[in-house]
Amino acid sequence: MPWLGLDSDLPKLQTRGEGPTYVPYVAPEPELPVHRTLRLATFNLRVLGRSKASDPEMMRTLAQIITRYDIVAVQEIKDITEQAAHVLAAAVSEASPHHQMLLGPRSGLQPDDRSSQEQYAYFYDARLLAPEGPGEVFDDFAEDLFQREPFVARFVNLDGGPTMVLANVHTRPAAAVQEIDALHPVMAWSKNRNRDAHVVIALGDFNAGCHYASPEELDTLPIRNHDYVWAIPDDADTNLASAQCAYDRVVFDEEGVYVWSGQWGVDRAFEDSSVSDHWPVWVELEWMR
Repeated sequence: MPWLGLDSDLPKLQTRGEGPTYVPYVAPEPELPVHRTLRLATFNLRVLGRSKASDPEMMRTLAQIITRYDIVAVQEIKDITEQAAHVLAAAVSEASPHHQMLLGPRSGLQPDDRSSQEQYAYFYDARLLAPEGPGEVFDDFAEDLFQREPFVARFVNLDGGPTMVLANVHTRPAAAVQEIDALHPVMAWSKNRNRDAHVVIALGDFNAGCHYASPEELDTLPIRNHDYVWAIPDDADTNLASAQCAYDRVVFDEEGVYVWSGQWGVDRAFEDSSVSDHWPVWVELEWMR
């Protein structure tokens, strides 16, 4: 007898009183891909120290802003006791039990940078993302490229989306152009250490605007070439001051064209500069699952 293929390919045999009846096999409908998105933000908290952390209403305000996003890179945690970040994390957890914090060590490791030390952190929705490891501060001891070295961390997307490597930075305003230039080797270093990641993203308070860094100056840098995607344009206004300055940025490596939806925004969630002198800036990532 010739081979007829797998049993699942045969007509189904049912028995009814007078004899067998063949019921044709109907294949199930194929599962259609589902469109998914994720919002990634950066937010300079403007001197999160013990004084600010002691204000419960301020912590609730910051927590409500942070939990609007799936993942937020924050800058300017300035507390030598390292308690302020945990006070904020508790407020964030109260606002959204699913949000967790990945806190970096204090940056400004060089002797001449220790008066300007800060910590960086990421707040993320643990239903969607998980950090792989504790992250690490970029090692610039050989050349002292940064006043506050970037905090680099890798996040796995639990919903089938891209694995991201994020480099969170707050540049020194007076050396903004030089430190933005130094993000090129940071991105290369991050890619080399995470070859299986889908995208590498530098984000934070670059001070990339107004008198700190003009578009003409930025255009001379390798990080503005075709290997990078700048999601926040030069004419964006990311701060509360009267001057229109695109200080806060999100920069993808070349893989960004595959994961960035093209959507971005400045979240003007408040007008009180005691909350911060910067508004959160966000981008949308997208993928099919």
